[in-house]
Amino acid sequence: MKTKSVKALFVTVVGLCAMAVALVVGCSKENKVELLANSNNSGTDVIDARIGGYPPTTYTTPGAWKVDKAHSNVMWETKYYANGAPLTGRFNTFQYIVNFDQANPANTTIKSWVLLSSYNTGEPGRDAYGKCGPGYMGVIFDTASKAPVVLKPRASTDTAWFNSTSVEKYGNGYLVKGDFKFRNVTKSIEMPMSYTGISTTVNATTNKKTDRVGLAGQFAINANTIFGVNSTSINDLVTIRVDCNIVNNAHD
Repeated sequence: MKTKSVKALFVTVVGLCAMAVALVVGCSKENKVELLANSNNSGTDVIDARIGGYPPTTYTTPGAWKVDKAHSNVMWETKYYANGAPLTGRFNTFQYIVNFDQANPANTTIKSWVLLSSYNTGEPGRDAYGKCGPGYMGVIFDTASKAPVVLKPRASTDTAWFNSTSVEKYGNGYLVKGDFKFRNVTKSIEMPMSYTGISTTVNATTNKKTDRVGLAGQFAINANTIFGVNSTSINDLVTIRVDCNIVNNAHD
């Protein structure tokens, strides 16, 4: 065989191998764990922020820390169709129950839920009663009613859940493993999480001190192939971002 032919064959084989690697990487995006920046896991902070609310489960409040709902978010992003620009949205109603141990992450537990009917993209054509957005989320409405009534049992048709099963140090942050339930399908996910550490501010008028901490995590799901979101206009891969700010006003 001529040297030129051997070289051409070699280039072809290398090219095919590169394509195979690209395909494997592309299909593994859901399980790719990336460390979030601006984190700190070298201290000894212990944060216990439990509150009640929907779902109708009672939680105690053993400490002074409270989830700052007004400054927290649950957001998602996916491509519009296969190669369009990103489509983004959030949920207006959600809650976090956090027990965080900075030095001993095995003691950390995180529970959260979102009310799927509070889906919000800022566009009434997608978000309103009977529109495509809530339908994709699996929300079942009473279509015979003139009001947007969600059919019972609400907990199964209108709620997505996340419950951590383990937390460990990961780089300068943490890796949270847990069960994510959406549209009555439960799947184990891994979520890298960052922790800001405690910062204290002083109100210039009242001289009152407030401690603040922040937790941020991000993971991805296959909305269609795993959870059955029946839409051809959004990409299968959906990234979910959770930001939780927690405050403590109990100073002497």
